Amino acid sequence: MNIWIMRHGEADFNALIDSERTLTEKGKNAAFLQGKWLGEQCIKRNIQLDKILVSPYFRAKQTLTALTQGMQAVGFSQNFANIIEEWDEITPNGSPDMIQDYLAFLNEEGANQVLIISHLPLVFDLVQTFTQYQQSVHFYPAVIAEINWNGLKGVLLQEKMA
Repeated sequence: MNIWIMRHGEADFNALIDSERTLTEKGKNAAFLQGKWLGEQCIKRNIQLDKILVSPYFRAKQTLTALTQGMQAVGFSQNFANIIEEWDEITPNGSPDMIQDYLAFLNEEGANQVLIISHLPLVFDLVQTFTQYQQSVHFYPAVIAEINWNGLKGVLLQEKMA
């Protein structure tokens, strides 16, 4: 299974509640450009995403929108509507172990390509968990890391800075 882990784009501190913070224009643009890169990766490798897990926080959902627009801008055509799952467990302090268990279930169900859009510190913790604390990623806003995971251990294949 390939797991694409993305931190949301740059966000403003413009809301009273953390979950309602919005992306800056720079954050939207970075997510769009990352989407173009991810779309090109999918086209080049002839892959489709099987599941997209997104945090319910507004900035993560905005990141998803800009990302999918970027993917479509390079000609990657996939209907994302049926594969998006908003999940409370991938908020900043979510449980990497619970997410790993859910991804193992998705893998058993046949999912091969999963995208997760979330927040620090969770995105960092997920890379650590999936690679058995052997690799890490500097998750600046909109960074994407790709991990190949066999259900027991994973290897960081690449990371893409925004």
